[in-house]
Amino acid sequence: MPKKPVETGRPSAKVSLHIGASFRAAWETILLPWFQAAGQISWQQRQPTVVAMPFRSQAYAIKRLLLDRGVSLLGIRFVSPAELRELLAARSEMHLALREHLRLLLSIAAEECMKLPVDPPLREKRMLEADFLAAKSVARAPDHLLRTIDQLGAAGWDFSAVELPALREITTRFHRRLADCGFELIHAADRRALDQAVASPPLFTNILVTGFNGAHWPLWPLLQAAVLSAKNATVLLDDPSDAARDIDETWVGTWEEGFGEAKQVSLPPNQITDSLFSEEEMRGASPVAIGRSFLVGADTREQAEAVAQQCLHFLADPTCDRVGIVFSGPGALPRLVASALARLDISHYDGLAHFLPGIFEAADWRAWLRLQESPRINSLLHFVNTLSDHAEIFPDVSLNAFERTLRSAYAEVLIDDLDILRRFCEQESGGTKEKVAAALNSISFLPARARFPEFLRATKAALNRLGWRSHWMEISRRTGDWVHKLDIEFSRALYLRWLGEIAFTFTAARETIGDHPYARVQLLSVPQAHSQQWSHLIFAGWNEGSWPPRETGEFARQDEIDAFNRSIQKLNRRASRQGRQGEGHTAIREGHTLYLGPAQQRQIALRQFETLVESTTQRITFTASLVQEDAPERLWNPSELFTRHYQEVNNSPLTQKAMNQLQALTRSSLDKAGDPKRRSAIVSQEIESTRIAYDARRDPNVPSREYDFAFRSKPPVVPTLSVSDFDQLIPAPGLVWLKKYLGVKAADESDNVWNSSTGKWVHDWLAAVAAGTVKTFTRLPDSTEMERRVCTAAETKRSDVTDLCRAAGKPVPDWWSGGWRNALFLARILAEKLGAVMDWSWMATEWTINEDLAVKVTENATLSLRGRIDLLLARKAPSAGSLAAENLWIIDYKTGAKKALAAAKKDANGRRPALKKKLLDGSALQLGLYTLAVRALGAQRTEVSLLSPLVRRLEPQISGDEFSSEEDIFAELARMQQTGTFGMHGPLRSAYRFTDDYPLATLAVDSDILEQRWELTHPALVRDEEEIFW
Repeated sequence: MPKKPVETGRPSAKVSLHIGASFRAAWETILLPWFQAAGQISWQQRQPTVVAMPFRSQAYAIKRLLLDRGVSLLGIRFVSPAELRELLAARSEMHLALREHLRLLLSIAAEECMKLPVDPPLREKRMLEADFLAAKSVARAPDHLLRTIDQLGAAGWDFSAVELPALREITTRFHRRLADCGFELIHAADRRALDQAVASPPLFTNILVTGFNGAHWPLWPLLQAAVLSAKNATVLLDDPSDAARDIDETWVGTWEEGFGEAKQVSLPPNQITDSLFSEEEMRGASPVAIGRSFLVGADTREQAEAVAQQCLHFLADPTCDRVGIVFSGPGALPRLVASALARLDISHYDGLAHFLPGIFEAADWRAWLRLQESPRINSLLHFVNTLSDHAEIFPDVSLNAFERTLRSAYAEVLIDDLDILRRFCEQESGGTKEKVAAALNSISFLPARARFPEFLRATKAALNRLGWRSHWMEISRRTGDWVHKLDIEFSRALYLRWLGEIAFTFTAARETIGDHPYARVQLLSVPQAHSQQWSHLIFAGWNEGSWPPRETGEFARQDEIDAFNRSIQKLNRRASRQGRQGEGHTAIREGHTLYLGPAQQRQIALRQFETLVESTTQRITFTASLVQEDAPERLWNPSELFTRHYQEVNNSPLTQKAMNQLQALTRSSLDKAGDPKRRSAIVSQEIESTRIAYDARRDPNVPSREYDFAFRSKPPVVPTLSVSDFDQLIPAPGLVWLKKYLGVKAADESDNVWNSSTGKWVHDWLAAVAAGTVKTFTRLPDSTEMERRVCTAAETKRSDVTDLCRAAGKPVPDWWSGGWRNALFLARILAEKLGAVMDWSWMATEWTINEDLAVKVTENATLSLRGRIDLLLARKAPSAGSLAAENLWIIDYKTGAKKALAAAKKDANGRRPALKKKLLDGSALQLGLYTLAVRALGAQRTEVSLLSPLVRRLEPQISGDEFSSEEDIFAELARMQQTGTFGMHGPLRSAYRFTDDYPLATLAVDSDILEQRWELTHPALVRDEEEIFW
């Protein structure tokens, strides 16, 4: 419990309390006289004269009025609560921790409560207990609980006072760690400053406290200490409003309980008539209503333009004194409004500003943090790509070779752990893998668990190795001796989160024209705009969830939160008592404040808004967007306050139709007003060409041209395509064109390569069936020997990976063992089917088709291809390195659920429609290309088959001669390769198959248009059926 202040009876300071019904009344009767009097003597005093206000914007507003009156401010210091705390700390040493340090300590405390027993059943049981789940939640997101601890401490309670038993152990350990490091929470420091203020001589000659209200209950001890630290103190309080009357009345009552009755402030009588009312008001005229208008932009940018134009319109009003543009908080809209005002040459003050990044906001630093958090291939490659100089890590290997080798190693091992991959690459000496291993060895990684000093030393070493000495200097500057007092190991994840939070070098920046604190136009948040007088206000961005702000996420289950809220109500009732003025006077007990929960914060937010409306003398405008910026396809409802004021003005509900009408009117007014600088802007040639390309790609009456993956004339090169590339020419020709002609492809960031690697393992193990050399036919072994060789190859793979894991000090993951068993199961099934083959005694595996092979399809069409045939069977063995055999059987392995091919019948035109369908949907295209290749290499008669687990009996499925009826398909593929005219075909994202990402930004085109253009461009590649095969 916080320590009570020393009882000294009535405070020795002379304190006067005042309640202002409006800013104008407070200015005329309290503020201006106080500054006039203080300005005459403040510069002569040894002790400072201080004005305490919540925000600088409010201080600027006061200074502007004083400068207009010619009042001297020499010797008067305006301070915020943080600056006031620093002044009070001058006579006592405060040990306040940064917020980032507190979050780390709380996460460490939560991690301490997550220890698990060794016994598996007890371990599983422990992981389901409430306190373990709560600790897990707090360790990942400590902010919610830390905010609650702060609010409870500010209200004078410890955590045992609320009904959250699952979190009590965490908070106990947190306070213990806090004490070990020599830190104190801010509310404890404020109460200690209050105790010292009572017993110490004054620090200030005069102090004025203004702008504070029931929203600032956590600051009550600090403000009380400041008042008691002054010889003379003047406190100006706000008159309680209906929106949060209980909170504000208790705030005023607590001040009155400590410092006497507050005097009500009112405007002085009319100097001519000695009357409190104007002549019009005495005749019964009602007060002039404040004009209200509404603007709706289609999006954030249009709304910003509308706000700027409305501000320009307000400034043209002769009655305009000050224009406030009020936002719910920082974001894109304030930035765009500030830019729009700058284009219009309107001087203003951007109270929200925007942030310029520093060294810790650079992509390489963020990528380094992700790499340390998850040392995997994708995070490593992302980090390497952000470096300006790769020679720091791998001077002897190119970036492409590094990535290609690393991904190849991953496909072999299928464990995405950089330490294991490094050890795998070290097994090869003298090649690229050795260089990749050396590069991996040069990267420093933080330990999985360590003490704080050990983490810092490892960080320093890693940063110095990268040449980032300035980074380390910034980090070391923000730590202190307390790190050596934290004698406990914790996880790397907590340290990296702390490091990412503490490494903050953003700096606030404004346009030159937007850095005028005394300008007539002010861009502020709702709390910043409070306690000021405005002639015109613009509430910008008043969409749903803007104001009052949405409640933040919580740290416990809903039933626990409900119990917590009930306990907060009890605490507030316990903290309140009747004041010494009698019935109706409510004050807070000594050592306590009110706890502002979600319900109280909403009341305060509504009161702040209503006060702003009441402080406006002329006009108010509300603005909103029609759609959400992050989801343009979704309509964005206006806020409840926007809707309420619209209904009051128009006596009709705000429907979606009304919103659309408001947006149309807003757009019309913007078009009429125009921006001279925008109007004079000439549309660039790039924009015009973009429009031309957009229209050309959507013209269904012309074939593909240079705007959709084609060349105007002959391509600069004719690339050799792999059989896999040809297989993609029909479903995704654009991807192949970008890869082969531009040399670009999307980053391979897939974390799951099990399908492709399982297939590669099966192919490698089946290749072990042949005991010969490359491009040599050997005898086909019997089924028993075939299975033995497959199992031996599979066991070798498992043994190699087990040795790698053992060397790295890590167990083989269970999921890896399961994947390996699945691959072995598939390989044994295919080997069993292969062992039943009769009359084909010779075999060759993994036969490569070289890149210099030109396959002639017709007189005018030649394919240039390369590839690798899974299995070739022959009745008689051809000579070594030759495919000149009388009979050759091409078999393609498929580990997926592929059905066997079937012979197709000819139709009346001599075509085979069933075979054409299989060629165009990719089922038989690779086998057809291999058939053409082996014929070009000397084979006389060929058979082809697919071998998959679904094939019941392996036998020749299609004769090679059948492909001759569909030679126009192969001829069209050859024409595509020779001319470089590919076109676009298929969806960007298929709902039925995996598709790679496009490496360049590509807009989708309607599928019907694509089909029509594809038919004009490649008529031989159009299916006869209406159905789509992707």
